[in-house]
Amino acid sequence: MSNQQPNRPPQGPPRAGTGSPQSASGGAAAFDPLKLLQKYKFVLAGSVVAGIILGIGAHVFFLLFFPGYKSTVLFECSPVETEIETISTATIDEDEIARFMGTQVFTIKGEQVLFAVLGDARLNAEAPMWFKRFSNQQGNLDIVEAYKDLEKIIKAHAIPKTYLIELSVQVGDRNDAAGLVRLVKENYIRILNSGTNSGITTRKETFRKAIVAAQETLNELMARKSRLITESGSETSEVDNSAQAEMLRLVGAQIINNQQQIEAFEVTLANDEAQLQRKVAINFDAMLRERVEAMPLIQSIQQQISGLNTQMSAMLAEGFTPEHRTYRQMLSQLEATERTLEDTRAKLLMESFETRVDSTRMVLDQLKAQIADLTTQQEELQTELNELTLISEEIAEIDRQIENTLDMMAEHEAGLAELSMAAGLDSASRITIKKPENVPDRPAFPIIYIMVPMGVFLVTALTAGVIVVFEMLDQRVKSAADIALIPRTPILGIIPDAAEDPAKHTSMETLFIDSPNSVLAEHYRQLRTKITKKMGHHGHKTLLVAGAMPGSGATNVASNLAQACVAAGKNTLLIDTNFRRAGIHTAFGLSESPGLGEALAGEKTVSECIQKTVDNGPDVLAAGARNLRVVERLGTQTMGKVLAETSAMYDVVILDVAPAIVAGDALTLASQVDATMLVVRAMNEKRGQVARLKNELSDNRAEFLGVLVNGVRSSASGYMRKNIRTSHQYHAKGPEHAV
Repeated sequence: MSNQQPNRPPQGPPRAGTGSPQSASGGAAAFDPLKLLQKYKFVLAGSVVAGIILGIGAHVFFLLFFPGYKSTVLFECSPVETEIETISTATIDEDEIARFMGTQVFTIKGEQVLFAVLGDARLNAEAPMWFKRFSNQQGNLDIVEAYKDLEKIIKAHAIPKTYLIELSVQVGDRNDAAGLVRLVKENYIRILNSGTNSGITTRKETFRKAIVAAQETLNELMARKSRLITESGSETSEVDNSAQAEMLRLVGAQIINNQQQIEAFEVTLANDEAQLQRKVAINFDAMLRERVEAMPLIQSIQQQISGLNTQMSAMLAEGFTPEHRTYRQMLSQLEATERTLEDTRAKLLMESFETRVDSTRMVLDQLKAQIADLTTQQEELQTELNELTLISEEIAEIDRQIENTLDMMAEHEAGLAELSMAAGLDSASRITIKKPENVPDRPAFPIIYIMVPMGVFLVTALTAGVIVVFEMLDQRVKSAADIALIPRTPILGIIPDAAEDPAKHTSMETLFIDSPNSVLAEHYRQLRTKITKKMGHHGHKTLLVAGAMPGSGATNVASNLAQACVAAGKNTLLIDTNFRRAGIHTAFGLSESPGLGEALAGEKTVSECIQKTVDNGPDVLAAGARNLRVVERLGTQTMGKVLAETSAMYDVVILDVAPAIVAGDALTLASQVDATMLVVRAMNEKRGQVARLKNELSDNRAEFLGVLVNGVRSSASGYMRKNIRTSHQYHAKGPEHAV
């Protein structure tokens, strides 16, 4: 309300900053997993059923069109036993057997065995279906494609904590699987048995020569690198971190600094010389004048002038008149001294000015000479830096060659070690067939007990993801918990949806009087308690009930809240300020005029416009005649006087207003009343919209009490539905008229 109404109660305590609507409504929604599970339990159950169906369908599909039959062979590796004479027992070198088994696995999957299988004449007979896939019409096998497929389907690995190696092949035909694994086994054993040491000696000598040549190359590269480092005098190959680069940066910075100083001094010198050439008075700057004023000669003359002024003041005090001869002599002496001061000051200023010009010229010459020396030094440093760059690039190339040489030496040494180990072991005698190949009687893929759980997992996970994304994107207000996500927004409570109440209501505006024992009436009692406590704490009397969107139920809330206040013994007035769709008078069976329109127009007093209701309802100030409903009058001083007058007559004054989204009447009245509250309908408004309206109401004079969520629906089997049912049963069993 405006400052012209001294009888209005004071506003509540200052509120914290509300921030922008965007920031207030930001943040992700907080999810309650149990609540989501309860809400979407039937959807999730359906997804489980769909997952089972999908898993079974996928199993049948893959079984018919893409089956996988797996045939396996087990090899057993015998360890090398080492006799220990002191205790006469045999020990096994586990590291050696592990290396041996790894070598055999590599050999089985190696290209020698694979090419032997592809060149085997029995391939077409052992695996006809597989052979047909990679052969042309003439029966020639595509070696490249067949080799790639063999690499994929042949699997071999050492079984942990055993000396067994498992070889397996999985293809779409059971006979092909057994035939291919048989060919791999037989060709591997053949290659193992036919292996001799005839070529090992030659290969070892080749590796030794390569290692010696690599060592010589390495020594030569190290010598070249050491010589280049000595010549350059730098231990690092990074040119930017060298001493020359650092000195070059310092010299460059010094040249730039001197050039900046020269530019500043040249500007000063040009200005001073221009003043000397002109035949007019020189405009001396403040710094020069301060320096001259601080000179002893000027200070001495100023002291003389000060002494003469003191003597003249004393003469006047002793009774001398300005026409007295002695006083006139003293005055003449003062004027002469002041002329001397001016002449001396002018002379000293000129001398100082000329001295500064000479000094500026001298400094400029010195700076230019320094720049010349620095430029020469910069050129020399740049030349050294270019030479150092070339040397650094050459050292980097040598480092790369050294690294490549070391890698090559390591490869040669590893090959030599493998040959040495192979020469000392008889591999064929250490490999035995533990289990031969078999024709599989059932597919290894698909497996029903894997496909069904996988289908359930995929469908359920996808469904749960869609549910979470939907909940995150859904910004609608569904309950008070969604209001709690808006920062610094008080919650006044909820009003359940009328369909949730077992009691049948004929009129939503007067349900508190019509059904005092209903669940909705009980919620209005709770709302009344919370609001009257907040308003009474700060001495508020006028409350604006503003709806967010049309259909939010703000008129119902205002009417029933007023009835609840009357039931609590409070003298209550309900004012209809909704000039656009007035409905309070209809709800209580009253006439629309006289009302607020007549009071604001001055045709009648407020007391004459107030109408009484029956059945212990609140007094009502209707909207008034249609031709007198001028919305601009809601923000005038007359409206403030109406509120001040009604506040003096009633304990509580409740105002119903048009929705804030479609009209600005709520914001206009928010600067007139003591307190405001916002009514939003569940599943109708969004959090961002509520946050914006809350901020707009909070920015006005009235204290914002909070948000009421109207028309809240309970979830299936939720606690709210159970509470409503329990409350209704409790009141139904009690006294009929217990209110």
